[in-house]
Amino acid sequence: ALAALVVVRFLFRELRARKIRVRTLWIRPGILGVLLLFMIAGAFAVPHVSIGVVALAVLVGVAFGIGVGVLVARMTTFAPAGERGAAIAQGSVKTVIVWVVAIVLRLLARFAFAGAGADPAQQYELNAGLVALVTAAFVVVAIEFHRAIERLSPGRLAPGMTTTRAL
Repeated sequence: ALAALVVVRFLFRELRARKIRVRTLWIRPGILGVLLLFMIAGAFAVPHVSIGVVALAVLVGVAFGIGVGVLVARMTTFAPAGERGAAIAQGSVKTVIVWVVAIVLRLLARFAFAGAGADPAQQYELNAGLVALVTAAFVVVAIEFHRAIERLSPGRLAPGMTTTRAL
């Protein structure tokens, strides 16, 4: 129930215009990257977890995460924030759908590859893939948001460039 509440809050936040800053842009991807490293390292200690399956899950997760990140960044609208190192970003229903589809893919993977009665080792392997997906998506989003901030910072607009645009 708590996880669902966090996801719903995140998705509603995606729909609001919010100020993003370069100095805080990398906090979420950094935390997720550390979590992913701990999960990969922990796979060696968890009984019955296959390192090969974890590696495959992470690779597939990163591949899907890059795609999710690109889609989210391209569907986000940016506007100047009026201060250096910041921009206003606003997602859309499309970006929410992309995030929901990514989460649903993880749930479908559980039933497709591990069956309804997945044991803890199988759950660990699938969760490593999900954390890799979200980490890769957040890294790509951070890179693209950073580019938008640089493009829209005061004094950086080129002549003829609009002040509000999507990536």
